[in-house]
Amino acid sequence: QMSPEAVLPIVEKMIQLSLSHGLSPVTPIGLAYFGSYTAKIGHIEEGYRYVKFSLTLLQKMGSIENLGEIYGMATQIKCFVEPVQAVCEHPHFNNAYIAAMTS
Repeated sequence: QMSPEAVLPIVEKMIQLSLSHGLSPVTPIGLAYFGSYTAKIGHIEEGYRYVKFSLTLLQKMGSIENLGEIYGMATQIKCFVEPVQAVCEHPHFNNAYIAAMTS
């Protein structure tokens, strides 16, 4: 768990390193946190795009160790844009729940 003041500088550094040195397994986490932060300051549609990109990247990378954390953040933002039923019926929803509960 990060302190709220530390989130943005850490997330910015994660994204900057990903852009400079290539993708890593933590890149989707940085994008999800950035999307969440962007939505919290009032730019919900933009934050939603980052969250969707994070989920797409996570799926393409095939990494599931961070699925629970990323989908937890993504769900918060997606509920502002998509119907709640659609969010809960997403194929990764159950996988994310299982991943989060087993980690």
